Order: sequence, then structure tokens, then C-alpha cells
Amino acid sequence: MAGTAASTVIAAVGIIVIARLLGPADYGLYTLAFVLPSLFAAIIDFGLSPALTRYGASLRAQQKYGKLASMIGSAVLLKLVAGAGAFLLVLGFSGQLATSVLQRQDMGQLLVLACISILFQGFYTLSYNAFVGLDRMEQGALVMVLRDTTRMTLSSVLVVVGFGTAGAILGQVAGLIIAGLLGVSLLLTHRQVFRKMPSEMELNEGRRADIEAMIGYGLPLYVGSLLTITLMQYHRIILAFFVSDAEIGNFSAAFNFGALVAIVATPVATALFPAFSKLDLETRKDDVKRMFKLSVRYVTLLIFPVAIAIATLSKDLTRAVYGASYADASTYLTLYMLTWLFLWGGAGLGNLLITNFFAGIGRSREALKVALVQLVVFLPAAPVMASLYRVPGSIVAVILSALVSTVFGLRLAVRKYEMQVDVVGLLRALAASLVSALPILPIVYYSPLPSLANALIGALIYLAAYLTVAPVFRAVKRADLQTLIPILGQIRILRPATRLIFAYETRVLNLVERETKSTAPSGNPT
Repeated sequence: MAGTAASTVIAAVGIIVIARLLGPADYGLYTLAFVLPSLFAAIIDFGLSPALTRYGASLRAQQKYGKLASMIGSAVLLKLVAGAGAFLLVLGFSGQLATSVLQRQDMGQLLVLACISILFQGFYTLSYNAFVGLDRMEQGALVMVLRDTTRMTLSSVLVVVGFGTAGAILGQVAGLIIAGLLGVSLLLTHRQVFRKMPSEMELNEGRRADIEAMIGYGLPLYVGSLLTITLMQYHRIILAFFVSDAEIGNFSAAFNFGALVAIVATPVATALFPAFSKLDLETRKDDVKRMFKLSVRYVTLLIFPVAIAIATLSKDLTRAVYGASYADASTYLTLYMLTWLFLWGGAGLGNLLITNFFAGIGRSREALKVALVQLVVFLPAAPVMASLYRVPGSIVAVILSALVSTVFGLRLAVRKYEMQVDVVGLLRALAASLVSALPILPIVYYSPLPSLANALIGALIYLAAYLTVAPVFRAVKRADLQTLIPILGQIRILRPATRLIFAYETRVLNLVERETKSTAPSGNPT
């Protein structure tokens, strides 16, 4: 979480500078330039990244380091060959792709610059997923922070000195090059894994078996992830057909605020993948059920309040961050935050809990089913809604598809694998999050203060309200504190804040329980 938070803050500063300097129209072009490179980077993964997360956790638990070293080497080699091929393909057809797919015939040169990132994006994704499986979160965080620091610095400088949209793209590409090369270097020199190097003959003989095993496991996850990324890029391609560059720039500005939710949601959900991988569904089903139930509970306790607070403060947030020229971004942001109320469980843009649960227990085909459900809903809904209602209509299509896929995924987990979901607890968390927004409405509508001051004051008031309302609504219970205190207490940097928060939550719970006992009927005859 610390790595994700640092990375998000650094990336946010760079995005703010770029968005303000370029303006909505050029920022829209910058966004479109990476649509196809991101798609091709996903295509060449073949399921290798999630496979390394699972095999990194399972083989390491079995101490089969020679097999794990062979798999890592095979994955890097395949990614190198596929990445180079994809780069050459996009490079050769950049003009045609810009005209036919992006509907911008003058974007050919920008697309050429952006497609350099394909290979190195693949290296970064592969190494980061491997670090997660190897429980080397600090190395994953290092690579992530270095990527965003590099692209923030270079992109900002290149835009300021006059390179415009091309400079912003070059800075982004440079960050991925450095992060990708460093990630692979750290991975291939991992002491624990490569302390007993397999011989060249063993590597050659096992390479085909390694690739078959990784693709065999990762293929359903690969298809599901590819569908997820395809939906994201398909969304932008649809916008390219129906709306202006400025509207795309406003949407991208709103979309960036999702990183604030991802700070708390993504690290938790990502850690669940290797955690579930270490639990056998057949022999430790009760442990898996308890972990699933707690995971749903705690992820939603984190996501709901953050999403609703951002949606409520959207006008002041967008004006403070991007300036008055991004006038439509606040409307888009309010709508977009609603997707996070559903994407925590689905295979959509968040790709969080349900997908990691199925992947972790080795049921990758179920994760694919969830992604397919969203695809079936979103593919026809997006162009229809965008043609009728432009950007807001396309966001509504995302919300609808996310809701349907989330319900499907949860039903599958509950009915087929006997998992349990505390529905009442989820509704309590949602109610507490909504009620906590009421005290900041006067600030949103009537405060004469600058937007930045409104956003900061509103966020602090919302936090205080949520910490008070959550235990009153029993969204947070004493059992939750007993579970979370020893976990978060181990993290030194969070210890002072968590102690203060948990002490306050305990006091509120004591008051609630005392009030409940005093008003409860005694049961004695009158």
C-alpha cells in the first residue's frame, strides 16, 4: 500500500502538470496515443504474468527453486520475442491504425512514439506479478515508484520546454523502459530463486514444458484480463468515434481520480492472489471461506467511503487539480465513482477481488466467465449509450456491465464454491458511507472558499463522520478491530494513525453498546 500510495501521488503530480499544460484537447490526444500500445501489451502476455504470481507462491512454498527459475527464464524469453514482434507490427501499420481505429489520421507519428512502450510494459507487468508471487512486495513497489518518478519528471520537463504532446508521450515511454529493464534485472538475479541454477540442458529441455504449464494455467486469466483491457480501450475507441478530443480529455482527467480509490483497494486485492494460492480448496475449505468473507468485508469498508467522498467533492476536486478549463470533468467523475461500488467484485476496470479469488484457488476459467459476462453487456451498450448521451452515456454502460458481472461472480462463488458474503454488512457499509457525505453538502454547495480548501476541509469532515457513523451503523464491529489491530500494528509507518483511529472506534463502540443495553427490555415481569 505504501508503494502504491507513493506511486499514485508521484503519478498524480505528473498528470496534473501534463493535463494543465496540454489542455483538454491535447490531453485527449495523449490518452488516445496509448490505446493501441496498451492493447498490444496485453495481447502478448499470454497469461504469463498471473502464472508467475501463482507458481511463484506455490513453488516457493514447496521449495522447488530450480523449477521456478526455469519458469521465470522461459517467461522473460517469450515476452522478449512477442514484444519485439508486436512493436514491429504497430510500427509498420501506424498510419493505417491511426486513421481507421482512432479516427485521427494525423496521429501516426504519436502512435509510433507510444508503441515503443509495448515491450517494456510487458517486462514491467511480468516482473511486478512475479514479485507479488515471491512475496517481494518491496521490489515491486520500488519498480512502480521508479516508473512513475521517471515519467513524471521527463514528461513534465519535455512539455514545458516545448515538445507538447510528443514530449508527454516520450516521458511515459522512458518511465516504462527504465522500470521494465530494472524489474527484469531484479527478477533474474533473485538470490533465493536462482541460488541453485539449473543446467543449460535442463533449461532447454524444460522450456517448452514451462511455457505449456504457464499458458495452460494462465490462458483463461489471460483471456479474461485481455477482455478487461480490451473493454477499457474499446471504451476510448468508442469515444473517439462519437465525441471531441476535449471531451476525451475531460473524461481522462476524471478517470485519473480512480487512482485515489486504487491506493487502498488494489494492494489489498493484489495480495489476496498469492494468499489464496497457498490455501488448498479441498483440504482447507473453511479457511478459504473465512478469508473470502473477510476480504469482501474489508475491501468494501475501504472502497465505499473513498468512492462516495470523491463523488461528493467532485466539483472542487477537479477544479482544484485541473483548473476551470476541465469544466465537464466533475460530472464525469461523479458518475465514474459509481463504478467503484461494483468493480471491487467484478472483472471490470478494477479487476479486483473476485478475479483474484478464482485465480488464487486455481479456478481461472471462472474468472474468464465473469469477464465474458461483462463483455456481453458492455460491447453493445457502449456505442448505443455514447451515441445518445456521449461521455455520460458511455460511463453508464460501464456501470451496468460492472453491476451484472459482479452479481454473476458473487453468485458463482457462493453457489458453486460455498463462499459466504455478509450482505447485511455490505449494506451497512454503504449506508454509513452515504450518511457520512451529508455533513459536507453545505461546503459543496455554499462555501465561498477556494476549491482546494473546500476539498481538504470536506475530506477531513467526511473522514471524521465516517469513523463515527460506521460503528454506530455496525458496519465496523468489535471483532473487526480484534482482527485488524494486530495486523496493521505490525506496519511501523501506520502505527500512530491506526492506534488513534482504533482507540476512537473502540470508544464509539463502547458508547453504542452501552446505549443498546440501557434501552433493551430487561425481560422481567412488570
